[in-house]
Amino acid sequence: MDPVDAWGGKKISATSIYFEIFPYKVNQETGDWDYKKFREVADKIGAYLLCDMAHISGLVAAQINLCILGFRKLKTADPFEYCDIVTTTTHKSLRGPRAGMIFYRKGPKPPKKGKPEDAVYDFEDKINFAIFPSLQGGPHNHQIGSFAIALKQAMSTGFEAYAKQVKANVVAIGKYLIDKGYKLVTGGTENHLVLWDLRPLGNKVEKLCDLCNIIVNKNAVFGDSSALAPGGVCIGKYCN
Repeated sequence: MDPVDAWGGKKISATSIYFEIFPYKVNQETGDWDYKKFREVADKIGAYLLCDMAHISGLVAAQINLCILGFRKLKTADPFEYCDIVTTTTHKSLRGPRAGMIFYRKGPKPPKKGKPEDAVYDFEDKINFAIFPSLQGGPHNHQIGSFAIALKQAMSTGFEAYAKQVKANVVAIGKYLIDKGYKLVTGGTENHLVLWDLRPLGNKVEKLCDLCNIIVNKNAVFGDSSALAPGGVCIGKYCN
């Protein structure tokens, strides 16, 4: 299926205008992303490798292993080890204000065949100019201060305990739904999200939950004919 078919062939977002998006599969054994393989492909074709870890940034920060449902202190697959650029929001699992961050490589590039060893990364000026003055105006200093506090908290042992509890909570929710006979995409969860397959009622369930002061969001699942009337519901659990 063409990536924009779900929207009737219309390219309605900036990403769909500038990029062509295709799905990929995670490792079936681990449920994690193979950044090393992506890095090898990017190097082979001369492409940059970017990871948007908006949803999982809190788990990455807490070094929670997404591949194991237990609470062993193992490291999540690290996008910073392989990616040229890493982006994230700060208001999801990082518990900060509504904002975002862009990380990028600086300094000399590693030596590669056919390229001079003195080559350097040139992301800084391009990214800074793209943000200001190209896309944004004045800074929101109250947000900068508040997500500095959020990042400080993410460095604490208490944040690691919080991330573990978030994971335990959502695993419990997933198990409860399965025990009640409901179907979850992927058969469960290994992070902080549950994708609940309610085809064709996802759109209606979102509205009913909203009336009960339960905030969920409708979400397309494989097999939906339109993203405007999705059949799934996504549940994200960030609270203790």
